[in-house]
Amino acid sequence: MIGGACAALVTVLALGGCGSTSKESWIGDKYKKMGAGTYRSPKAPPAVATEINKKFRSIDRVDDLATMGAAGGIFLRYPQLVVGVLPNGTGSRITVDKPRSGYNRYYSHVSGRWASPGSHGWTSAGVASFRGGGPGSGK
Repeated sequence: MIGGACAALVTVLALGGCGSTSKESWIGDKYKKMGAGTYRSPKAPPAVATEINKKFRSIDRVDDLATMGAAGGIFLRYPQLVVGVLPNGTGSRITVDKPRSGYNRYYSHVSGRWASPGSHGWTSAGVASFRGGGPGSGK
């Protein structure tokens, strides 16, 4: 009985490390906090985005730095998060948002590539999750 409880606890802890909280915690540990959901790195955006994507593989990435220069950025989409990596002087500003607020914030960068997130973000395949339905939906 104790062994089963320990196994269940280990499973819960392991699965808990896969969520959006662990991504933001890791970003918070690795980069200097500037404010709520905003971090700073002395490295250029491509290097920072690569570091984050190596640790947590995104379901999609939009990079418009080549076309927009300092007004652009690199945007990583996860099922429950949007991470923006933007030029900030010689380094980067990193933002971490929930799907809806990240999509709205970076709409001008990602709207042609990403669908609007559903009520629970995106699925791991990148499509909008359940958006609700009315009477008779799904029949």
